Order: sequence, then C-alpha cells, then structure tokens
Amino acid sequence: MAATASADPVAADPMDDEDAELDDEAEAAAERLMLSVQKGFETAKRAGVQAATRLCKELRSVCEAGSSFEVQLVNDNLQQWEISLFDWAFDESSPLHKDLKALSEEANDLVPLLLRLHFPDDYPFAPPLVYCSSPVLASEYIFDGALCMEMLVDWQPTYGNVEALLVQITAFLSHANARVASRAAMSSGAAAADGVATLSVEQQQEKAKRAYMNLKAFHDKKGWGAPRD
Repeated sequence: MAATASADPVAADPMDDEDAELDDEAEAAAERLMLSVQKGFETAKRAGVQAATRLCKELRSVCEAGSSFEVQLVNDNLQQWEISLFDWAFDESSPLHKDLKALSEEANDLVPLLLRLHFPDDYPFAPPLVYCSSPVLASEYIFDGALCMEMLVDWQPTYGNVEALLVQITAFLSHANARVASRAAMSSGAAAADGVATLSVEQQQEKAKRAYMNLKAFHDKKGWGAPRD
C-alpha cells in the first residue's frame, strides 16, 4: 500500500488575525459614524438648521482626509464634533508630538488631543467655536482651550473649509510651543499639574467663548503683529 505524503499545515500568521480585527473595528466605527450622522442630519433638518447640508459635506471631506483626523459627533449632534488628533498629526520635532507619544507609550494605548468644534446654525457665515478639550495644554497662545489664531478670532466666511481649518490648527499647535500641561510641569520641576480636563462640556464651552471674546477685544485694539520667535 503506497504511503500518502501529507504536507505540514501552514501555521496561521497572527499578524493576519490582528489586521483582520483592525479592519473589523474600523468598519464598525465607520458604520457607527454613518448612523450618528444620519440621526444628526435628520434632527438638524427638522430644527431648520441652515448649515445641515453644508456640515455633512464638510464632515465627509474630513473623514476622507486620511488618518490624521478621527471625528465623531457628540450625542449624535451634527453641530458638535469631537476631533481626535494623535501624535502623528503634529510635526515630529514639536513638544506636543513628543508629549502625546510619551503619554501613549505610558498608557500602552493611543492618547489623542481632543478638539471640540461647535457650529452655529448659519455656519460658515458665523464662526465655529473651536477649543482644545483634553488633555489640558500649556502655551502662551492657548487660553482656556481657545487658540490665539487670527482665522478663529477674526472669522471670515471664506475660512469655512473644515479640513483646511484642521490642517491650520495642527500646524499652529506644532509651532506654538504647546505642551501637555502635566508634562510641562514635570519638566520644569513645578508642582504636578492636572493634564486632563475635569470641567463639563458646558463649562469648557463657556470658558472658551469668554477667552475668544477677550482675544478679539485685545486684537481689535492691538492688531495682529508678527508672531514672536
């Protein structure tokens, strides 16, 4: 009786399983976002929000921009976005890139900078409220999460491209010497600072609104000079 040769089964590559799991997670996240946007759009249209269709188009552009921006709606509200910016969104030489990378390594998980965008009914004719939500950042150009950027303080309707706005914000944060407050305190030997925002969304929003009002009053009086080195 002839012996039958049997080949050893090829061992499954664990990386294939990990890739498949990541693909499944990404697909599930995309489906959750789609359902959230559908709910948000229907609610906004019923409420007569003029910007509903425009915001859907802007959201699609941001989602198609790649891995730099991860977006979700807050409570299925089309007018409230939360953008996750990970360390690779920022210049590799920037303090913020290094701080977020270090935090992610310590947590053994990705730690993003969370950016909140609140859009008015008549966007882009009125400005969005944009502020850093978490972790708390330390910088001479950031006040209660509000960013001292001319395009956010002195808004023009022509600025109403959210993807381009986010690119400008990441560049600004990369070069504004922004740091995670807790790590900045550790480096300077100061008392430990809380690097996580503990205020409610409403409290953060009100503080950022006041900060932008103060920034506008200041720059209306002083103008916008060349940034300091």
